Amino acid sequence: MINDLDRAEDIGQQVWARALRALPGLNQPERFAPWLFTIARRSVIDWLAEKYRDDEVHTDDEVAVDDNTQAVLERTQVAEGLAGLPPPEREVLILFYLLDFSLQECADVLGIPPGTVKSRLFRARRLLRQQMIGKGYPA
Repeated sequence: MINDLDRAEDIGQQVWARALRALPGLNQPERFAPWLFTIARRSVIDWLAEKYRDDEVHTDDEVAVDDNTQAVLERTQVAEGLAGLPPPEREVLILFYLLDFSLQECADVLGIPPGTVKSRLFRARRLLRQQMIGKGYPA
C-alpha cells in the first residue's frame, strides 16, 4: 500500500505502538488479526491522505530498480500493478489474496459488508488486469 520500504517500516512501528496501547481494550482475543489490521489500515490511510496532500504540491516520479531475477521481476510487476490501483481496491486485493483473509475478515477490517468486499474484489481484479495489459504484460 505504501510503495516505500522505509516509510512502511516506520508505519509498522507506529502500528505496533498503537496496538500495544490499545491492547487492553481488545474484548475478543480471537479477533486479534482483524483488529490489528484495522489499526494498520487506519495508519496507512492517514499516511496516504497526508502523502496525497503533499503530492499536490510536490510531484516526484521515482521508480525503484531491483535485481533482474525472475522472482523479483514478477513481484515488481505485481507491485507496479497494485500501485496503480485506487487504495480501496488495492487494500482489498492485498487482504484477500496476499494475506489470505476470508471475505468476512476483509469486511471486518475494512468496515464494510461482505457483499461490498466481493464487488470491490471484482472491480479490483478487472482494474489490475487492465493495468497489467496497459503496461504490456500478457493477459
